Amino acid sequence: MLVILHGWSDTHASFRRLGNRLVADGIAAGVKHVRLGDYVSMDDDVTFDDLAHAMQRAWQAENLPTAPRSVDVVVHSTGGLVARHWMTSCYRPATNPIRRLLMLAPANFGSPLAHKGRSFMGRVVKGFKSDKLFQTGTHILKGLEVASPFSWELALRDRFSSDDWYGPGRVLCTVLVGTDGYSGIAAAANESGTDGTVRVATANLNAALVTFNFATDPQSPPAPSIREANGATAFARIPRDNHSTIALKDGGPRNPAVLGFVKRALTVDDSGFAALCADLEAFSDQARKDGAGKRFTQGYQDTVIRLTDSMDDFVTDYFLEVFAKTPDGSKVDDRLTRAIQEEVMAKVHVYGDNAAYRSLMFNTTAVQEKLIAPQRPLYISVTAMPDIRKTRTVGYSTFGYDDIGSIKLMPARIARLFRPDRTVLVDMTIRREQTDRVFRILPLS
Repeated sequence: MLVILHGWSDTHASFRRLGNRLVADGIAAGVKHVRLGDYVSMDDDVTFDDLAHAMQRAWQAENLPTAPRSVDVVVHSTGGLVARHWMTSCYRPATNPIRRLLMLAPANFGSPLAHKGRSFMGRVVKGFKSDKLFQTGTHILKGLEVASPFSWELALRDRFSSDDWYGPGRVLCTVLVGTDGYSGIAAAANESGTDGTVRVATANLNAALVTFNFATDPQSPPAPSIREANGATAFARIPRDNHSTIALKDGGPRNPAVLGFVKRALTVDDSGFAALCADLEAFSDQARKDGAGKRFTQGYQDTVIRLTDSMDDFVTDYFLEVFAKTPDGSKVDDRLTRAIQEEVMAKVHVYGDNAAYRSLMFNTTAVQEKLIAPQRPLYISVTAMPDIRKTRTVGYSTFGYDDIGSIKLMPARIARLFRPDRTVLVDMTIRREQTDRVFRILPLS
Protein backbone atom coordinates (compact mmCIF):
# COMPACT_ATOMS: atom_id res chain seq x y z
CA MET A 1 0.00 0.00 0.00
CA LEU A 2 1.26 3.45 -0.92
CA VAL A 3 -0.24 6.62 0.55
CA ILE A 4 0.41 10.08 -0.92
CA LEU A 5 -0.08 13.06 1.34
CA HIS A 6 -0.19 16.61 0.00
CA GLY A 7 0.83 19.80 1.77
CA TRP A 8 -0.47 23.21 2.75
CA SER A 9 -3.07 24.75 0.41
CA ASP A 10 -2.74 21.85 -2.03
CA THR A 11 -5.03 18.96 -2.98
CA HIS A 12 -4.68 15.27 -3.65
CA ALA A 13 -5.37 15.99 -7.33
CA SER A 14 -1.95 17.59 -7.68
CA PHE A 15 -0.34 14.21 -7.14
CA ARG A 16 -2.23 12.12 -9.69
CA ARG A 17 0.69 12.44 -12.09
CA LEU A 18 3.12 11.27 -9.44
CA GLY A 19 0.86 8.37 -8.46
CA ASN A 20 0.33 7.30 -12.07
CA ARG A 21 4.07 7.46 -12.72
CA LEU A 22 4.79 5.26 -9.71
CA VAL A 23 2.20 2.75 -10.89
CA ALA A 24 3.53 2.80 -14.46
CA ASP A 25 7.05 2.16 -13.20
CA GLY A 26 5.82 -0.80 -11.17
CA ILE A 27 6.65 0.77 -7.81
CA ALA A 28 3.03 0.61 -6.62
CA ALA A 29 0.17 -1.56 -7.77
CA GLY A 30 -2.28 1.15 -6.68
CA VAL A 31 -2.16 4.52 -4.99
CA LYS A 32 -4.47 5.60 -2.17
CA HIS A 33 -4.62 9.35 -1.61
CA VAL A 34 -5.22 10.52 1.94
CA ARG A 35 -7.09 13.79 1.63
CA LEU A 36 -6.90 16.33 4.39
CA GLY A 37 -9.77 18.09 2.68
CA ASP A 38 -9.42 20.61 -0.10
CA TYR A 39 -7.72 23.68 1.30
CA VAL A 40 -8.68 22.85 4.86
CA SER A 41 -5.09 23.67 5.78
CA MET A 42 -5.90 27.28 4.81
CA ASP A 43 -8.75 27.54 7.32
CA ASP A 44 -7.56 29.77 10.15
CA ASP A 45 -9.20 27.51 12.77
CA VAL A 46 -7.39 24.31 11.77
CA THR A 47 -4.39 23.17 13.83
CA PHE A 48 -1.78 20.45 13.33
CA ASP A 49 -3.54 18.46 16.04
CA ASP A 50 -6.73 18.68 13.97
CA LEU A 51 -4.90 17.42 10.90
CA ALA A 52 -3.29 14.50 12.76
CA HIS A 53 -6.59 13.40 14.29
CA ALA A 54 -8.42 13.84 10.98
CA MET A 55 -5.73 11.78 9.25
CA GLN A 56 -6.14 8.97 11.79
CA ARG A 57 -9.90 9.03 11.39
CA ALA A 58 -9.61 8.96 7.59
CA TRP A 59 -7.02 6.19 7.81
CA GLN A 60 -9.36 4.05 9.90
CA ALA A 61 -12.41 4.90 7.79
CA GLU A 62 -10.63 3.65 4.68
CA ASN A 63 -9.45 0.51 6.50
CA LEU A 64 -5.84 1.21 5.66
CA PRO A 65 -3.28 -1.18 7.15
CA THR A 66 -2.21 -0.47 10.73
CA ALA A 67 0.22 -3.35 11.23
CA PRO A 68 3.79 -2.25 11.96
CA ARG A 69 5.71 -1.26 8.81
CA SER A 70 2.85 -2.18 6.49
CA VAL A 71 2.49 1.03 4.44
CA ASP A 72 4.76 3.24 2.33
CA VAL A 73 4.05 6.99 2.38
CA VAL A 74 5.01 9.87 0.08
CA VAL A 75 4.64 13.40 1.43
CA HIS A 76 5.19 16.84 -0.01
CA SER A 77 6.00 20.05 1.85
CA THR A 78 3.78 20.48 4.94
CA GLY A 79 2.64 16.89 4.52
CA GLY A 80 5.93 15.88 6.13
CA LEU A 81 5.03 17.63 9.37
CA VAL A 82 1.51 16.21 9.29
CA ALA A 83 2.77 12.65 8.78
CA ARG A 84 5.38 12.96 11.55
CA HIS A 85 2.88 14.52 13.96
CA TRP A 86 0.36 11.80 13.13
CA MET A 87 2.70 8.86 13.60
CA THR A 88 4.24 10.19 16.83
CA SER A 89 0.81 11.09 18.25
CA CYS A 90 -1.03 7.89 17.35
CA TYR A 91 1.71 5.22 17.42
CA ARG A 92 5.00 4.19 18.97
CA PRO A 93 8.20 3.37 17.04
CA ALA A 94 7.47 -0.36 17.28
CA THR A 95 3.81 -0.02 16.20
CA ASN A 96 4.14 2.67 13.54
CA PRO A 97 2.52 1.45 10.28
CA ILE A 98 4.93 3.39 8.04
CA ARG A 99 7.77 1.37 6.53
CA ARG A 100 9.13 3.66 3.82
CA LEU A 101 8.66 7.43 3.96
CA LEU A 102 9.62 9.52 0.95
CA MET A 103 9.64 13.25 1.71
CA LEU A 104 9.65 15.60 -1.27
CA ALA A 105 10.67 19.14 -0.26
CA PRO A 106 9.39 18.72 3.31
CA ALA A 107 9.15 21.66 5.69
CA ASN A 108 10.49 19.63 8.60
CA PHE A 109 11.91 22.67 10.38
CA GLY A 110 9.75 25.30 8.75
CA SER A 111 9.55 27.62 5.77
CA PRO A 112 10.67 31.26 5.48
CA LEU A 113 7.39 31.99 3.67
CA ALA A 114 5.22 31.11 6.65
CA HIS A 115 5.63 34.48 8.38
CA LYS A 116 5.02 36.53 5.26
CA GLY A 117 1.90 38.69 5.07
CA ARG A 118 -1.38 37.33 3.75
CA SER A 119 -1.19 39.48 0.63
CA PHE A 120 2.21 37.98 -0.22
CA MET A 121 1.17 34.40 0.52
CA GLY A 122 -2.10 34.73 -1.33
CA ARG A 123 -1.04 36.59 -4.45
CA VAL A 124 2.57 35.58 -5.00
CA VAL A 125 2.47 32.01 -3.76
CA LYS A 126 -1.06 30.70 -4.00
CA GLY A 127 -3.35 33.27 -5.57
CA PHE A 128 -5.98 33.20 -2.82
CA LYS A 129 -7.30 29.75 -3.67
CA SER A 130 -9.05 29.36 -0.35
CA ASP A 131 -12.83 29.34 -0.35
CA LYS A 132 -12.49 31.61 2.71
CA LEU A 133 -11.04 34.71 1.12
CA PHE A 134 -7.78 35.92 2.65
CA GLN A 135 -7.57 33.01 5.09
CA THR A 136 -4.20 31.29 4.88
CA GLY A 137 -4.35 28.85 7.78
CA THR A 138 -3.10 30.88 10.74
CA HIS A 139 -2.34 27.96 13.07
CA ILE A 140 -0.72 25.88 10.34
CA LEU A 141 1.51 28.77 9.28
CA LYS A 142 2.57 29.37 12.89
CA GLY A 143 3.73 25.76 13.07
CA LEU A 144 5.41 26.16 9.68
CA GLU A 145 7.28 29.31 10.65
CA VAL A 146 11.01 28.75 11.04
CA ALA A 147 12.08 28.41 14.69
CA SER A 148 8.55 27.41 15.71
CA PRO A 149 8.05 25.64 19.06
CA PHE A 150 5.95 23.09 17.16
CA SER A 151 8.81 21.91 14.94
CA TRP A 152 11.17 21.97 17.96
CA GLU A 153 8.90 19.74 20.07
CA LEU A 154 8.17 17.44 17.13
CA ALA A 155 11.91 16.92 16.64
CA LEU A 156 12.29 16.05 20.32
CA ARG A 157 9.64 13.38 19.85
CA ASP A 158 10.97 11.63 16.77
CA ARG A 159 14.62 12.69 16.29
CA PHE A 160 15.82 12.89 19.87
CA SER A 161 13.55 10.41 21.61
CA SER A 162 14.76 7.51 23.75
CA ASP A 163 13.69 5.06 21.03
CA ASP A 164 14.62 5.32 17.35
CA TRP A 165 11.85 6.13 14.88
CA TYR A 166 14.06 5.97 11.78
CA GLY A 167 16.52 3.57 10.22
CA PRO A 168 16.62 -0.17 9.50
CA GLY A 169 13.88 -1.95 11.42
CA ARG A 170 11.91 1.30 11.70
CA VAL A 171 10.94 3.96 9.14
CA LEU A 172 13.20 4.07 6.09
CA CYS A 173 12.96 7.80 5.42
CA THR A 174 14.38 9.57 2.37
CA VAL A 175 14.34 13.36 1.95
CA LEU A 176 14.76 14.99 -1.47
CA VAL A 177 14.76 18.79 -1.83
CA GLY A 178 15.55 21.06 -4.76
CA THR A 179 17.96 23.98 -4.74
CA ASP A 180 16.42 26.17 -7.46
CA GLY A 181 13.77 28.84 -7.00
CA TYR A 182 10.62 29.84 -8.85
CA SER A 183 10.28 31.95 -11.99
CA GLY A 184 7.75 34.66 -12.85
CA ILE A 185 5.90 36.55 -10.10
CA ALA A 186 6.52 33.66 -7.71
CA ALA A 187 10.25 34.45 -7.89
CA ALA A 188 9.55 37.07 -5.23
CA ALA A 189 9.53 34.14 -2.80
CA ASN A 190 13.05 33.01 -3.68
CA GLU A 191 15.81 33.21 -1.05
CA SER A 192 19.35 31.88 -1.02
CA GLY A 193 19.50 28.33 0.28
CA THR A 194 15.87 27.53 -0.55
CA ASP A 195 13.84 25.77 -3.21
CA GLY A 196 11.54 28.79 -3.38
CA THR A 197 9.46 27.64 -0.40
CA VAL A 198 11.53 25.61 2.09
CA ARG A 199 15.16 25.92 3.06
CA VAL A 200 17.35 23.03 2.04
CA ALA A 201 18.65 22.96 5.62
CA THR A 202 15.18 22.80 7.18
CA ALA A 203 14.09 19.94 4.93
CA ASN A 204 16.83 17.64 6.20
CA LEU A 205 15.84 15.44 9.17
CA ASN A 206 19.46 14.75 10.15
CA ALA A 207 19.50 17.41 12.87
CA ALA A 208 21.60 17.95 15.98
CA LEU A 209 20.74 19.14 19.50
CA VAL A 210 23.25 21.38 21.30
CA THR A 211 23.20 22.63 24.89
CA PHE A 212 24.76 25.96 25.93
CA ASN A 213 24.73 26.40 29.72
CA PHE A 214 25.35 29.92 31.03
CA ALA A 215 23.34 29.26 34.19
CA THR A 216 25.51 27.03 36.39
CA ASP A 217 28.75 29.02 36.11
CA PRO A 218 28.10 32.16 34.02
CA GLN A 219 31.69 33.39 34.12
CA SER A 220 33.12 30.05 32.95
CA PRO A 221 30.43 28.22 30.97
CA PRO A 222 31.27 24.65 29.99
CA ALA A 223 31.84 23.48 26.44
CA PRO A 224 28.55 22.70 24.72
CA SER A 225 27.23 19.18 24.46
CA ILE A 226 26.40 18.06 20.92
CA ARG A 227 23.90 15.27 20.30
CA GLU A 228 23.20 13.92 16.84
CA ALA A 229 19.69 12.80 15.93
CA ASN A 230 18.79 9.19 16.69
CA GLY A 231 18.50 6.67 13.89
CA ALA A 232 19.26 7.33 10.24
CA THR A 233 17.52 9.17 7.41
CA ALA A 234 18.67 9.61 3.82
CA PHE A 235 18.99 13.11 2.35
CA ALA A 236 19.87 14.69 -0.99
CA ARG A 237 19.89 18.23 -2.35
CA ILE A 238 18.72 18.20 -5.97
CA PRO A 239 20.03 20.86 -8.39
CA ARG A 240 17.70 22.33 -11.04
CA ASP A 241 14.45 21.43 -9.26
CA ASN A 242 12.30 23.70 -7.12
CA HIS A 243 9.60 23.12 -4.52
CA SER A 244 7.04 22.21 -7.15
CA THR A 245 8.96 20.41 -9.88
CA ILE A 246 10.55 17.91 -7.52
CA ALA A 247 7.05 16.57 -6.84
CA LEU A 248 6.47 16.05 -10.58
CA LYS A 249 4.40 19.22 -10.86
CA ASP A 250 4.90 22.11 -13.30
CA GLY A 251 6.66 19.85 -15.78
CA GLY A 252 9.07 18.35 -13.28
CA PRO A 253 11.27 16.79 -12.36
CA ARG A 254 13.99 18.71 -14.12
CA ASN A 255 16.89 16.70 -12.76
CA PRO A 256 17.00 13.18 -14.24
CA ALA A 257 18.33 11.80 -10.95
CA VAL A 258 15.03 12.44 -9.15
CA LEU A 259 13.01 9.51 -10.49
CA GLY A 260 15.85 7.10 -9.79
CA PHE A 261 16.06 8.30 -6.20
CA VAL A 262 12.28 8.10 -5.82
CA LYS A 263 12.25 4.51 -7.02
CA ARG A 264 15.11 3.53 -4.71
CA ALA A 265 13.45 5.26 -1.74
CA LEU A 266 10.21 3.33 -2.29
CA THR A 267 11.81 -0.06 -2.88
CA VAL A 268 14.79 -0.03 -0.51
CA ASP A 269 14.93 -2.66 2.22
CA ASP A 270 16.68 -2.61 5.58
CA SER A 271 19.88 -4.14 4.27
CA GLY A 272 20.23 -1.60 1.46
CA PHE A 273 19.34 1.54 3.39
CA ALA A 274 22.87 2.40 4.51
CA ALA A 275 24.01 2.30 0.88
CA LEU A 276 21.15 4.61 -0.12
CA CYS A 277 22.13 7.09 2.60
CA ALA A 278 25.75 7.01 1.46
CA ASP A 279 24.87 7.44 -2.23
CA LEU A 280 22.61 10.42 -1.54
CA GLU A 281 25.25 12.01 0.68
CA ALA A 282 27.84 11.63 -2.09
CA PHE A 283 25.38 13.10 -4.60
CA SER A 284 24.81 16.11 -2.30
CA ASP A 285 28.53 16.63 -1.75
CA GLN A 286 29.10 16.72 -5.49
CA ALA A 287 26.13 19.06 -6.00
CA ARG A 288 27.58 21.48 -3.44
CA LYS A 289 30.96 21.38 -5.19
CA ASP A 290 29.32 22.00 -8.55
CA GLY A 291 27.43 24.94 -7.06
CA ALA A 292 30.44 26.49 -5.35
CA GLY A 293 30.45 30.25 -5.80
CA LYS A 294 26.75 30.40 -6.66
CA ARG A 295 25.12 32.35 -3.84
CA PHE A 296 21.65 30.87 -4.26
CA THR A 297 22.81 27.24 -4.01
CA GLN A 298 25.44 27.51 -1.27
CA GLY A 299 25.21 25.33 1.81
CA TYR A 300 23.57 26.86 4.88
CA GLN A 301 22.81 25.64 8.36
CA ASP A 302 19.58 26.59 10.10
CA THR A 303 20.51 27.17 13.74
CA VAL A 304 17.50 27.49 16.04
CA ILE A 305 18.13 29.10 19.42
CA ARG A 306 15.78 28.64 22.36
CA LEU A 307 16.73 30.75 25.39
CA THR A 308 15.35 29.96 28.83
CA ASP A 309 16.52 30.89 32.29
CA SER A 310 17.37 28.86 35.39
CA MET A 311 13.71 29.06 36.45
CA ASP A 312 12.61 27.42 33.17
CA ASP A 313 11.01 30.62 31.91
CA PHE A 314 11.46 31.89 28.36
CA VAL A 315 13.81 34.82 27.82
CA THR A 316 12.42 36.88 24.98
CA ASP A 317 14.60 40.02 25.02
CA TYR A 318 18.18 39.03 24.27
CA PHE A 319 21.07 39.42 21.87
CA LEU A 320 23.24 36.48 20.85
CA GLU A 321 26.87 37.55 20.61
CA VAL A 322 28.87 35.68 17.97
CA PHE A 323 32.39 37.04 17.60
CA ALA A 324 36.11 36.39 17.17
CA LYS A 325 39.11 37.45 19.21
CA THR A 326 42.61 38.42 18.22
CA PRO A 327 45.05 35.48 17.98
CA ASP A 328 46.38 36.18 21.49
CA GLY A 329 42.80 36.18 22.85
CA SER A 330 43.21 39.57 24.52
CA LYS A 331 40.41 41.45 22.77
CA VAL A 332 37.70 41.25 20.13
CA ASP A 333 38.96 41.03 16.56
CA ASP A 334 36.79 43.74 15.04
CA ARG A 335 37.58 42.91 11.43
CA LEU A 336 36.86 39.18 11.67
CA THR A 337 33.83 39.79 13.87
CA ARG A 338 32.41 42.09 11.21
CA ALA A 339 32.94 39.38 8.61
CA ILE A 340 31.12 36.91 10.87
CA GLN A 341 28.17 39.28 11.22
CA GLU A 342 28.01 40.18 7.53
CA GLU A 343 29.09 36.98 5.75
CA VAL A 344 28.82 34.03 8.13
CA MET A 345 25.47 34.93 9.68
CA ALA A 346 23.26 35.19 6.61
CA LYS A 347 19.83 35.77 8.16
CA VAL A 348 18.13 36.03 11.55
CA HIS A 349 14.44 35.40 12.18
CA VAL A 350 12.65 35.85 15.50
CA TYR A 351 9.63 33.57 15.92
CA GLY A 352 6.54 35.78 15.95
CA ASP A 353 4.67 34.36 18.94
CA ASN A 354 7.66 33.70 21.21
CA ALA A 355 10.88 35.68 20.76
CA ALA A 356 12.80 33.15 22.87
CA TYR A 357 12.93 31.07 19.66
CA ARG A 358 15.14 32.42 16.88
CA SER A 359 16.53 31.06 13.65
CA LEU A 360 20.04 32.02 12.52
CA MET A 361 21.12 30.98 9.04
CA PHE A 362 24.87 30.35 8.90
CA ASN A 363 26.64 30.25 5.56
CA THR A 364 28.76 27.12 6.04
CA THR A 365 31.01 28.03 3.12
CA ALA A 366 31.90 31.26 4.92
CA VAL A 367 32.36 29.34 8.19
CA GLN A 368 34.95 27.17 6.45
CA GLU A 369 36.73 30.12 4.84
CA LYS A 370 36.71 32.55 7.76
CA LEU A 371 37.14 30.23 10.75
CA ILE A 372 37.96 26.58 10.10
CA ALA A 373 40.58 26.93 7.34
CA PRO A 374 42.59 29.69 9.11
CA GLN A 375 42.14 27.87 12.46
CA ARG A 376 40.34 30.72 14.23
CA PRO A 377 38.12 30.01 17.27
CA LEU A 378 34.55 31.29 17.48
CA TYR A 379 33.14 32.81 20.67
CA ILE A 380 29.49 32.82 21.74
CA SER A 381 27.88 34.76 24.57
CA VAL A 382 24.54 36.40 25.31
CA THR A 383 23.11 39.55 26.84
CA ALA A 384 19.53 39.64 28.07
CA MET A 385 16.94 41.94 29.59
CA PRO A 386 15.81 42.81 32.19
CA ASP A 387 19.19 43.92 33.49
CA ILE A 388 19.27 43.33 37.24
CA ARG A 389 21.44 46.40 37.71
CA LYS A 390 18.62 48.53 36.32
CA THR A 391 15.67 46.80 37.97
CA ARG A 392 17.52 46.35 41.29
CA THR A 393 15.10 43.47 41.98
CA VAL A 394 15.15 40.63 39.43
CA GLY A 395 16.70 39.95 36.06
CA TYR A 396 19.89 38.84 34.38
CA SER A 397 23.47 39.81 35.03
CA THR A 398 24.93 39.86 31.51
CA PHE A 399 25.91 43.45 30.71
CA GLY A 400 28.95 43.88 32.95
CA TYR A 401 32.40 42.94 31.65
CA ASP A 402 32.81 40.16 34.24
CA ASP A 403 29.14 39.19 34.52
CA ILE A 404 29.08 36.45 31.91
CA GLY A 405 31.76 34.64 30.00
CA SER A 406 31.78 33.24 26.50
CA ILE A 407 31.88 29.74 25.10
CA LYS A 408 34.99 29.20 22.99
CA LEU A 409 34.58 26.90 20.01
CA MET A 410 37.84 25.59 18.59
CA PRO A 411 37.99 24.87 14.82
CA ALA A 412 37.46 21.12 15.27
CA ARG A 413 34.29 21.74 17.27
CA ILE A 414 33.17 24.42 14.80
CA ALA A 415 33.48 21.84 12.02
CA ARG A 416 31.28 19.45 13.99
CA LEU A 417 28.78 22.11 14.97
CA PHE A 418 28.37 23.84 11.58
CA ARG A 419 27.52 21.61 8.63
CA PRO A 420 25.73 22.47 5.40
CA ASP A 421 22.11 21.59 4.73
CA ARG A 422 20.93 20.73 8.20
CA THR A 423 19.22 22.18 11.29
CA VAL A 424 20.80 22.47 14.73
CA LEU A 425 18.64 23.10 17.80
CA VAL A 426 20.52 25.08 20.44
CA ASP A 427 19.01 24.87 23.92
CA MET A 428 20.57 27.81 25.77
CA THR A 429 20.13 28.64 29.47
CA ILE A 430 21.13 31.69 31.51
CA ARG A 431 20.89 32.40 35.24
CA ARG A 432 18.02 34.46 36.63
CA GLU A 433 18.90 36.41 39.77
CA GLN A 434 17.14 38.27 42.57
CA THR A 435 18.44 41.01 44.85
CA ASP A 436 17.84 41.24 48.59
CA ARG A 437 15.08 43.77 47.93
CA VAL A 438 12.79 41.10 46.52
CA PHE A 439 12.21 39.36 49.85
CA ARG A 440 13.36 40.20 53.34
CA ILE A 441 12.80 38.67 56.77
CA LEU A 442 12.93 41.38 59.41
CA PRO A 443 13.24 41.08 63.17
CA LEU A 444 10.32 42.08 65.32
CA SER A 445 11.01 45.58 66.65
